[in-house]
Amino acid sequence: MNETDFIRLVTTKSAKRVLKALADLSEEDRRKLAPTALKVQKRQQKAAWDVRFNGLKPPVDLAKDLEALGVAVLATARPSEYSCGDWRILPSSIPLEEVFAVLNPSWMNAWAEAAVEDNPRLITTIHALVNKGLCTIPKTDAYILGYYAGQAGIPELARTQFLAEDVWRFFEVEGGGDLSLAACDKYCGRNVSWANLLIELSRDGTLDRQRLLDASLDALERDFGQFRAGWYSRFHVAMDPTEDEIANRANRYLDLLSSPVPPTVAFALKFLKRMDTNGGVDPTLLVTSIEPALQSRQKSSAKLAIRLLKSSAKRHPQSMRDVAKVAVSALISEAGEVQALALDLVEELDQVKDAEIQSRMRDYLELAAPTVQTRLAAHLQDAPVQTNETLYPTPVLEDVVPVASAEEAVETFLALLEHCDDAVLTERALDGMARYGASAEPLLNPLAKRANQLRARGIDAGLESRSHLQIPIAATALAWARCSDFVAEIEPSLQPRYSGHIPLGTDPNSFVGMFSARSAELLAFVQAGLSVPMLSAPTDNRGYLAPQQLIQRMDEYRQKKLVPGQADFKLALMRLAPEDREAALLDFTPETEEERALAYAMGADHIPEKDPQLWALAWASRLPCRPDPAVQKLVGNSIPGAGVPAIYTFHAEIRRIDEFFWPMPRVDISPEIPKHLPRELGFAVPAKLAHTYLGDPGVSWFTHPSPWVGLLRPSQSELFFLSGIFELELDQKLTNHFCLMFLDPFFRPGLNTGPMSHAMLAWYLASADEGIGTSSVDALATIIAQRMFSPTEFATAARQLVFFAALPLRRWTKRLAEVAGVSAQHGKAVRRALSWMLVDLPDDVPRDLGGLLELLHELCTASGTGLENTDTVVALNNIKVAGKTGKFAKKLVGFIGPID
Repeated sequence: MNETDFIRLVTTKSAKRVLKALADLSEEDRRKLAPTALKVQKRQQKAAWDVRFNGLKPPVDLAKDLEALGVAVLATARPSEYSCGDWRILPSSIPLEEVFAVLNPSWMNAWAEAAVEDNPRLITTIHALVNKGLCTIPKTDAYILGYYAGQAGIPELARTQFLAEDVWRFFEVEGGGDLSLAACDKYCGRNVSWANLLIELSRDGTLDRQRLLDASLDALERDFGQFRAGWYSRFHVAMDPTEDEIANRANRYLDLLSSPVPPTVAFALKFLKRMDTNGGVDPTLLVTSIEPALQSRQKSSAKLAIRLLKSSAKRHPQSMRDVAKVAVSALISEAGEVQALALDLVEELDQVKDAEIQSRMRDYLELAAPTVQTRLAAHLQDAPVQTNETLYPTPVLEDVVPVASAEEAVETFLALLEHCDDAVLTERALDGMARYGASAEPLLNPLAKRANQLRARGIDAGLESRSHLQIPIAATALAWARCSDFVAEIEPSLQPRYSGHIPLGTDPNSFVGMFSARSAELLAFVQAGLSVPMLSAPTDNRGYLAPQQLIQRMDEYRQKKLVPGQADFKLALMRLAPEDREAALLDFTPETEEERALAYAMGADHIPEKDPQLWALAWASRLPCRPDPAVQKLVGNSIPGAGVPAIYTFHAEIRRIDEFFWPMPRVDISPEIPKHLPRELGFAVPAKLAHTYLGDPGVSWFTHPSPWVGLLRPSQSELFFLSGIFELELDQKLTNHFCLMFLDPFFRPGLNTGPMSHAMLAWYLASADEGIGTSSVDALATIIAQRMFSPTEFATAARQLVFFAALPLRRWTKRLAEVAGVSAQHGKAVRRALSWMLVDLPDDVPRDLGGLLELLHELCTASGTGLENTDTVVALNNIKVAGKTGKFAKKLVGFIGPID
């Protein structure tokens, strides 16, 4: 059969006629027709797409039977030449096992494996093929994912295979996305879940109960992702192991204490608690295994671990010293409460004078919470006196040292691939590539291999991952290592891969778009064999770029007769340091629009020219920012942050959905933002809408939260904090919560605090996530120690959250009390903030307000001072409720003391 006859056959005949005709050919003859079959099928798919979605007329040679083309591909092409799971190729009018039985291709096993890799839901089809003797069961994990894709049930065509082998692989194959046991059972309903089915099979003796119990623990030891690991722990609990079964697996539960999945640690601790209730755990094994649980990010797990140690020491007095030694390791916990409980235990066991325990406590002294540090110091004979300066030292200003060689450039970029959220490392790595990339070619193979792995992982995850720059960074590394086009390397990340998948967006006016544009600019120089500095690389750890350094870098481009990249230059403008601007201007003679914009940013008088984004950024870099009508005219309106200063006002309210209520922060921006803004302004504008919680902000400071963004405009950190307010969901608990990035600036030098930084801290103190809460306490204590705290600005935000948004008050009050307990200075700051927030109260005050009033009363009593705000006294007088709230309101009103 020649090509013409073949095309006529597959485009004019039915699928059955095509199958019969091709079955008469040998496999070798059919293989010769594969390129034509694939070409026609691809053309057919494009035509169908154009007809349906682009409104084009169907071509005259459109095949009459689309399934005929699918049969032709199946008959001629090998599995590696097309997607075996493509529904547009698999016929529906003819059973697939009948198609392959007629064709009898030699590659059936390869096809079966490729088919489930492409589409695990084809497992039923594979069982039918196996039942006909056409192929064997695929060994790939994707085959098991096919079970996860459907409802629970023993397959009719593969019952023996399922019970003998497949079901036990459920405890080895994790899955992902919607193809996992956890996802399947979550959405399918209780009565048709895999967990229920397996339990029933164990009850009737079909599956071995002991093997199921052990297999579920095996799965938990594999450190699957938290959501998917949860299925195995819940399954183990649902199996309801007896006390003997638990005791026989004591070592398994102890081993799980080192799991990186917090709920798995909690699961193991609960079974150890049951053992403790029924006779206890071997004290030696407990002490040697429990340290990871003591350092768990879940406060409840760490507290339960301490209780287990306490019970063990009581039951086995000879182990008290060993218990105290391991209990000290809980001083590294994020929760001050856990640290205090650990120290309580060491004190109760009377082991604080032990030399080894003293040494361990000394190691943890600087890591402990301030209140615990004071207690530790009292036990340590040579411990330094704890002051604000030692507890919260002023961050040290440090220079960012550029990469110095091609070898270091590659090493730095390899480190960046593993830590894409390190903002300073990102800038050093890209600057190193620009300076030494052209001479690093022999060293780039490891970089290409690792970047390719990370890009593939990022493409699969889409924007489910919070590492927004991972894909552009990986694409940059690949383009550098392969000397390829950056756009081509990032293109696969821009396409959706499956329903619900959100691909990377690279709007040129977004932060990711600007980052990508800068990478492309730098790569163009590298691939031309040129060595240049990256203009926007910061010169110190505040994120600032010294003006003289920027001018020197621009001079290097001039000497080489090169034009710097637009994105690189604009990012450099955003980082312009406040110091030495006048001195830098003395020897600077601007010649281009970009250079005149730089001179304008440093304070020179220049009239804005053509590029609105350029001049808006230059205006925002001026210190101080004063209205400029010329910039306003260029951008086309009175836009806050682009020619006129933006003023942010924090509000809060209650969000109600059905019977549920949530606190909802809100920020109003003035002057009012116009409804229609020039798209090209991009992130030069602080915000495109009057933002509301979970609102869609468009391209602005809200679009891509990442530590890198937090280092871009250090002179306007309020924008970053404003983003942080809207990113945090109070009830969300995460391992290494991504919102920790918004607290980083509080621990860097040169921070300018304002209303948004205080509002964000007031909001974060109520977070259910222990890491966020503890870091917020440290951040608030830090700015108080460095005298950057404004009691009135904090009180303004706190008043809105507490009295108008139903903020969870218990943990908020508890964390505020931790801050107050650091020192007299901290107590005074908290007392003043509470005094200023208790004004003009609503008629209905929160039920938990009594704890807050009690804290204020304690602070007033401890300092011997009264309320400094007379409006507070009036507000407290108007509280007419009983209980703790009424009691302490009266006490505060009647408190006699001087006002400091």
